[in-house]
Amino acid sequence: MNDSDPLSHQQRRARRPSGSSPLKRSSKAIFGGVAAGIAHFVGANPHNIRWLFIIALLFTFGIFGLVYVALWMLLPKT
Repeated sequence: MNDSDPLSHQQRRARRPSGSSPLKRSSKAIFGGVAAGIAHFVGANPHNIRWLFIIALLFTFGIFGLVYVALWMLLPKT
C-alpha cells in the first residue's frame, strides 16, 4: 500500500487534538449547524466551510442541498 503520509497510523492518531470528538452538528449554528460541526471536526473556519457548501450547491444545481438536509437530519446535535 502506497500511503502519501509517511507517518504510521498511531502517529497520525497522536496528531489529533486530545479533545477531538465525533462529527456532530453545532448548537451555535446559522443553518442547522452542519457547516459549523464539520468545521469544528476538521479544524477549519466555519465561514470557509459554509462557502464550500454554497459553491457545491451552485455547481450541482441544487442537488447538494439534499446532502446538506440529510446531514442536518442524521448528525446528532451537540
